[in-house]
Amino acid sequence: MKEGTGIPGNVHNYYARLAARIIRAGPDPLTAIPEGERARLRRQFLKSLGLDPMPERGELGAFVTGTFRGAGYTAKKLAYQLVPHCWGSAHFYRPEGLTDDVLTPAVLYACGHANPGVIALQEHAIAWARRGYSCLIFDTIEQHDNPGEHHGLNLGRTPEWIALGYSAAGGEVFNGLRALDLLLEQPGVDAGRVGVTGISGGGSQSFFLAIADPRLAAVATVAGVSDPAHAIPNRQVLQHCDCIYSRNIFARDVALYASLIAPRALLYCFARHDTLFSPAEFRDLHRRTREYFASQGCGDRCALHEYDGQHGYNERGTTDAIHRWFDRYVAGREHGEMDTLAIKEHGETLGEAALSVFHGRTPEPNLLHLLPELLSPRGQIDLPREPGDWEEIRKSAVEKLRHEVFPLLDSVEAPQRLEAYGDWRMHQGRLRRRAWRGSLDGMEQCLVELSPADDGHGRVLVATGAREREALPLAGEVWTQLQESGTAVIGVEPRACGMNAFPGSHHNHLNREGCLVGMTPTMLMVQDLHHLWPLIGKMPAVHGRPIILYGRGEGAVAMVFHALLHPDLQFAAVILEDLPDSFVGTAFQIMGVLRVMNLSHAVGLLAPTPVALVNPGGNFFHWSFAHRAHQRSGTGPLVVADSLAAALRALGTPNQNTT
Repeated sequence: MKEGTGIPGNVHNYYARLAARIIRAGPDPLTAIPEGERARLRRQFLKSLGLDPMPERGELGAFVTGTFRGAGYTAKKLAYQLVPHCWGSAHFYRPEGLTDDVLTPAVLYACGHANPGVIALQEHAIAWARRGYSCLIFDTIEQHDNPGEHHGLNLGRTPEWIALGYSAAGGEVFNGLRALDLLLEQPGVDAGRVGVTGISGGGSQSFFLAIADPRLAAVATVAGVSDPAHAIPNRQVLQHCDCIYSRNIFARDVALYASLIAPRALLYCFARHDTLFSPAEFRDLHRRTREYFASQGCGDRCALHEYDGQHGYNERGTTDAIHRWFDRYVAGREHGEMDTLAIKEHGETLGEAALSVFHGRTPEPNLLHLLPELLSPRGQIDLPREPGDWEEIRKSAVEKLRHEVFPLLDSVEAPQRLEAYGDWRMHQGRLRRRAWRGSLDGMEQCLVELSPADDGHGRVLVATGAREREALPLAGEVWTQLQESGTAVIGVEPRACGMNAFPGSHHNHLNREGCLVGMTPTMLMVQDLHHLWPLIGKMPAVHGRPIILYGRGEGAVAMVFHALLHPDLQFAAVILEDLPDSFVGTAFQIMGVLRVMNLSHAVGLLAPTPVALVNPGGNFFHWSFAHRAHQRSGTGPLVVADSLAAALRALGTPNQNTT
């Protein structure tokens, strides 16, 4: 907190507040959720995973690569396709001596981060088979010989997954859905009696799978469900892989999504000394979830098993509790006890070479490394055949952007505030400088105006820049370029920028935290402009005069979408400097935006507003849609310039009135 203000001094603290607010804003957990609302929540959950609409599953194309057996079980090694030419690997275990026509209850076991996957955790599948269950245990998309990418955002290699609307959680849930399809194809599996379990990443995957797929009768999730309301302030997000989180674009409590499992059975398992979670976190999560279950008359079907130890099973009581849970809610009868950990301790597991599914060479072609793109359809926008077509195209695209990418634009608890604190004359009285201090949702903002002292200018340029740029230096730099033109300059310093900015090394972590509350830092900049605009429009230097929007770098990204979301404001022009041609590799991320439009689409959709690109990223071809849209809509050519002053000269003297 900043001294004496009660205002969070950085975006991390702000995200912690948002995470707590999300819980408060949820429905009354003691009131049953109507079925129609439950269906809507499930669609929102799938969209937060990047799985709505659900990708086409296609043929599994499964085949057996080998078999093995041990005391009390037989097993086979399976390859299967998530989508065509994307291969996964699994083992299927059956109780020894059963013919294919004997139906058994079944378990889907998600491996999480064990290395190498199905081989490292085989004792659990063996135990299930010895207890009379069939079990399919499957690898993640990057384990064993699988060449997929699971940690791309977590390690900072693929920040564009945010814009794609893709997450490791969504990729692994889709993998799990295909593994469930595979399990139900196996002979001897009773499709009405299937449960899912796993630990760590497999714990989160099993939890998400139970929410997503009603075919699963019960779930036991071990050390795998994180509550952002605790994980953000406790900084445990930094330690977690992205497979543990969905993209929370609708700002929903994880316990609310968990309620969609009811009336099926949910068992949370956590170790008290696991540094990835805190007892307060998992106890609070269980309490809230159980209240939702109780409102549907099945509170006893949500339970918490906690135990001493660190990250892992750590005690035999954990697997015993899971066995009893599935006996009750999956099999419908007791199957006796089985010491899972002793199987490994007694040397009953097999070596890697005996259990490998692919032995280093997967089927060819194998496009698993492209799964994020294959599961993330890119948005497309029509070009107008005639100028008269353009208005309807723009309207449709903006509505989709508003509802699918920025549903939280108006979602603030504390209103926009802005207070003048200075009015100075400078440069022998020729320059007037005014300043405002503001806040939105309790977090600090700053605005600075530099204008001719006689207020005789004919236009106003509103500027915002990168996170590290403060309002006054930015406005001063722009004013220096434009002072001969008589243009007033208003510099906007949104939340998390300027004095509240964070170092570049934190961009990836804060982008990830932003995904957990539905607002990345770049999206916060768009929200700032949205809420500031009614107040900016009332400033003396602004009212009744043409307004030009100017953004640089990340500020250019924010200005594009601010202008696009407000077509009614009729800006005189939009100037975008250092605008990247792509979200790939940049820290400027907007959740799921590429499923609706790319940056070239967004710039094109600004027509008929005149637009200038100053030193844009990429080359002419990357901006092809924008150029064609401005030409076809009758606006005229899209201006490309090497400086702000040159852009203004090329645009001429805009005379539209924004008020």
